[in-house]
Amino acid sequence: MLTNSKEILLVAPFTILPGEKGFNRFTYIADKLSSKDHNVTLLTSNFKHSDKSFRDKNNIENISKGVRYKIVMLDELGYKKNIGFDRIQSHRHFSKQLHFYLNKIKHKPDVIYCAYPMMDAAFIAGRYAKKFQIPFIMDIQDVWPEAIKNAIPLPEVIVDALLYPLTVYANKIYSLADYVVGVSKSYVYRVNKANLNARRYLPIFIGTDLGVFDSYKENYVMKDPNEFWITYIGTLSYSYDLETVIRAVSILKNKGISNIVFKVFGSGPLQPKFEKLAQQLDAPVDFMGHFKYEEMIPYLVSSDIAANAISKGAQQSITNKIGDFLSAGLPILNSSLNKEFMDMVSEKNIGHNYDPGDFVKLAALIERLYNNDGLRSELGENARRLAEEKFDRRHSYGEIYSLIEQATV
Repeated sequence: MLTNSKEILLVAPFTILPGEKGFNRFTYIADKLSSKDHNVTLLTSNFKHSDKSFRDKNNIENISKGVRYKIVMLDELGYKKNIGFDRIQSHRHFSKQLHFYLNKIKHKPDVIYCAYPMMDAAFIAGRYAKKFQIPFIMDIQDVWPEAIKNAIPLPEVIVDALLYPLTVYANKIYSLADYVVGVSKSYVYRVNKANLNARRYLPIFIGTDLGVFDSYKENYVMKDPNEFWITYIGTLSYSYDLETVIRAVSILKNKGISNIVFKVFGSGPLQPKFEKLAQQLDAPVDFMGHFKYEEMIPYLVSSDIAANAISKGAQQSITNKIGDFLSAGLPILNSSLNKEFMDMVSEKNIGHNYDPGDFVKLAALIERLYNNDGLRSELGENARRLAEEKFDRRHSYGEIYSLIEQATV
């Protein structure tokens, strides 16, 4: 063991563990840090947010034997809906377990690297770090409470007033960070407004490991050579504007372009609504369900266009799926109004922006790309180049490792 090895605690309640569906930032960081001879503990929940199910402890014990870091699962109550009192209670229960766990630690960590959200867990970890003068690094995955505004069906002024106490709480949590990492410049800037005293602010896209991605992209999937696929990956919930894409492909079908298919990978609370709309419009939509990451990749690579379908008012910036879309070399049709990503789409020439809800314009953009192989190739090549330059975890995450290794109070 190297003399400069550190005890590193990663707090990541929503992480995806090896063997589960998805490809997560925190297990990746845990694996790389442990391979550098650090003692790493990944602390997570026994409840999987992605599919609202509990993890099997025996299965996790088997998974733990195959990784170099320690996995600790804390109990959570579980919940069925993303917005509701059950979720609040579940998160509070997890945070209490985190409090008990930290107070029982015999050998205190040298560094705590904590995901945000969940809010209470980050607050407890941050206060513990401050009490014992442990460097506290916060990794901003989403901005709460702003992220839930879209799910509250009230005027924005009323929603802001209702969420104001949580906004104050968020600012208090942000102020605990000695270092700030975030999945976009937008998120890092949000924290910087509340915390001017952090030692460093580091935006690092979630990205993907291109070595892993490319190792699966040649796997066979069945695709009718006459079909043209527009593909969405992610949650089917309030922040994602699948309705506009469904209406756009329906317009094109009614125009006689019958071989365009909207492929939807994922699940969520609004899936029945989207399925009903597709049925009513007789729209060519395939709801594929939730795939393991390696199973999804060849479908994505076989696609023709990627749909970054984000609702108006949603706070998402540069999400997990962006790295995958770029790695697949796909033109991106984007309805996110996040300026950082809109600028990236136009300046890097990787696709087109459109307003959420504007299915007429989206249909025209799809038709334009459908009829122009050369333009699709140009945009796709630009997308893949950007993935290699800015989104490959094998290179971009080096700054995160250095930050953790060099962190001081």
